[in-house]
Amino acid sequence: MANWNHPFTGLIRKSRPAYWGNWGLNMQIKPGAVGIVDPTVGDFRLVAEALPGVKVIDVPASSTWQLSSEHVSRQEATVNIDGSVVDPESGTKIEAGLEVKWGLEKAGAIASEFSLSHESIIDDFGAAMLQNMDFLAKKAKSVSMGQEGQIAQGFGVVTGVLWANSGLNVGSQEDKGMFSICGSVSGIKEMLGKATGKGSYVSTNQDKSLDQHLWPEKSGRIAPTPVPIAYTFASFDGRLIIPNWIMQLGSFELVLVNKLGCTYITKVALTYNTPAGSKTEKLQISGGLTKTIGNIPLNATRLKLDITFIGILNDDNYSFHWDNPLGQWLTGQRHIDMDGVWPAKTYCVEREAH
Repeated sequence: MANWNHPFTGLIRKSRPAYWGNWGLNMQIKPGAVGIVDPTVGDFRLVAEALPGVKVIDVPASSTWQLSSEHVSRQEATVNIDGSVVDPESGTKIEAGLEVKWGLEKAGAIASEFSLSHESIIDDFGAAMLQNMDFLAKKAKSVSMGQEGQIAQGFGVVTGVLWANSGLNVGSQEDKGMFSICGSVSGIKEMLGKATGKGSYVSTNQDKSLDQHLWPEKSGRIAPTPVPIAYTFASFDGRLIIPNWIMQLGSFELVLVNKLGCTYITKVALTYNTPAGSKTEKLQISGGLTKTIGNIPLNATRLKLDITFIGILNDDNYSFHWDNPLGQWLTGQRHIDMDGVWPAKTYCVEREAH
């Protein structure tokens, strides 16, 4: 596989939708780092080590990180070690050991396991970025990511980092790959987040061609520092801050789905504010039809959507509010599903909220 960070990021976003992966354990990724994210694969390229004057806050993280794609099996087994190897944390000779083995049955299969340390975030990153806007625009221009004080999407600031004490990323280049790691019971459990302490290992073994990144990098050692394994990133559209940037955004879209079989006609009214003034859009949707309100500008705020199911005796009314879609609509879209068969109760939900 040409780039592993893309599928790795996809796995992470199943539970952490705003995060990018750091498959190769790039140590340049830290809160406040200024640079470029390639939206195709999520790789980060450093431009400036730190945004001036930022304050970083550390918050606890649960210890275990365990992700895998399809076609991955995992086995643990106790093993005997000859006693000639010393555990780097305790200083005692290892006799009883533990081996963890991953079977990677298909090319492209991924296993990622870490012992999490903590999460670091920039305190009030929006204010920090506004205070440094000219600095950021100058840096963006220097790498052809901006001009005339405007900044292109993809250039920005790392706003948060998930750190790990130890662990590994492994991906198989071929079918029927295998990777295993062996060491003291405590060292391996700590390595993979099943215990507190510093992870370590004595040896690794593999079958077939693999892409692997371990921390600590070498056997018989304890990692000197935590390593970044995932991060959040804020970018810009001109001088407009996009707080959680995960893809190129042109405008917002609201997709309204009146499901097939719905016997109600719905009336829809969307209002929102922009620097140029407020705007209202109205439409009507029959059962079985989908309509899109597109070209909602990225600087739109205080969106309010009112939906009315037109009844024979009484109408049913629903409202949705998004004060700041730029911080809430990660993909630039929201879907509203509508359904109902008269005289039963109507149904209207925001798909992304479920």
